[in-house]
Amino acid sequence: MISVSLAAMLFLTSCGNTADTETENTTAGNDTTPDTTTEEVFLPERDFDGYEFTFLNGNTAYTYGSVVAEEQDGETMNDAIYQRNSKVEDRYNIKIKEVLTDDAQKDFTKSVTAGDNSFDIGLLRMEWAFPIVLENGAMNWADIPNLNLDQPWWVQGSLSAMSLMNNIYFAISSFDVSHFESVRTFLFNKRMVDEYNFESPYELVDSGKWTLEKFHEMAVSAGSDLNIDGKWTIDDQYGLIGYSNVLCNTLACGVGAILSIGKDENDTPYFDLDQEYYIDRLQAVSKLFETKDGFVYKEQKAEIFKNGRALFLSCLMNEVAALRDMEDDFGIIPAPKYNEAQENYINLGGSPFFMTVPITTPDADRTGAVMEALAYDSMGLVDTAYYNVVLKGKSSRDTESEKMLDLISSTLEYYHPLANSYLNSPLADNYLWTGKTDFSSYFASKKDKIQSDIDTAMETYRENVG
Repeated sequence: MISVSLAAMLFLTSCGNTADTETENTTAGNDTTPDTTTEEVFLPERDFDGYEFTFLNGNTAYTYGSVVAEEQDGETMNDAIYQRNSKVEDRYNIKIKEVLTDDAQKDFTKSVTAGDNSFDIGLLRMEWAFPIVLENGAMNWADIPNLNLDQPWWVQGSLSAMSLMNNIYFAISSFDVSHFESVRTFLFNKRMVDEYNFESPYELVDSGKWTLEKFHEMAVSAGSDLNIDGKWTIDDQYGLIGYSNVLCNTLACGVGAILSIGKDENDTPYFDLDQEYYIDRLQAVSKLFETKDGFVYKEQKAEIFKNGRALFLSCLMNEVAALRDMEDDFGIIPAPKYNEAQENYINLGGSPFFMTVPITTPDADRTGAVMEALAYDSMGLVDTAYYNVVLKGKSSRDTESEKMLDLISSTLEYYHPLANSYLNSPLADNYLWTGKTDFSSYFASKKDKIQSDIDTAMETYRENVG
């Protein structure tokens, strides 16, 4: 059953914009592998008579989208998924299957309407899952036995971000590799740090001095008009390379102003980005992009970084592996803080694929047992294959980056899809990226529409769900 402490946990760790709290952070190793001696506490004994447990899988984009491996073939991730699935299949006498789809939201809703029970769990992006919740198509996890959501194999930031009135309808766990692949991160060129005699980014992070100001100072200093033609082109050297939406969302989240709705004391969504606390932080990010002459190349051209002509690169974690053959060594670091007074680093989890259970599920006990086992048995196996081997063993170049990866993975936050059309891309692409700072006017012009979206969603939820 769901832990009785969940409601309190959600309130304390809510990822909604909150001026008085920060995300918990540690620079220590993130050793969350479960103690196998306690396995019987979390995993019930069941025999499901050869049942085909099926995923409706909307993850057709990321590198490791499939949740099924037919056989071991020596490839690290494939074999880890095979071994994990085999453990769960043997434990519960089931066979794990998947149906890949390019229209997961439509297929999920169609199945619920028909009541055909064609799958047990849907893997959906948050923007697909949330409308399904509002229409009472997804099961409340409070009604699913065998889940222990306060355990480390459940990604706590996903629970607090996506909860609605202290109810969970979709979340992620160590089972799903997309929650690693979608993380937003920063890379830095180690040779350039040495050549420019910059302070070590690793040491800045460890000392709590990795701030927006320090990030900007270093990036501006690294820009160089290499061909001395007075023009800033793809042939020059830059402080920063990044795609507008990813970069600006990552920076905003890092300073504690995630581009999303907030949550009140009842875990009900409300709009709060127009508060002075957040406007100050958004303006600080936006002012970075007023800088000209080599601070940032305003196209996503990762080859500039790969060719050793950029100090920093903003990217998704699944893009890091493409840099394995980069000549210069690089390091991985979290998003900078607003200032040294900000207690903790905050990192953006992006848009992974969330487990969502159809309201029509015929056996919630079976679904919950398998969900918990898949999450539990992924710890130290699937996560290690991706995180320790794909990232630590191949993509990152040193033990310091391994430590940074531990820090990043333990401080993930997620923006909520509600009112996203006003609070995400418009702010990232049209304000932060362009150096505009008049957020008060923007919020004043959009506040009624944002509130209307929230009110409509909550009205729909109360009418359909209760």
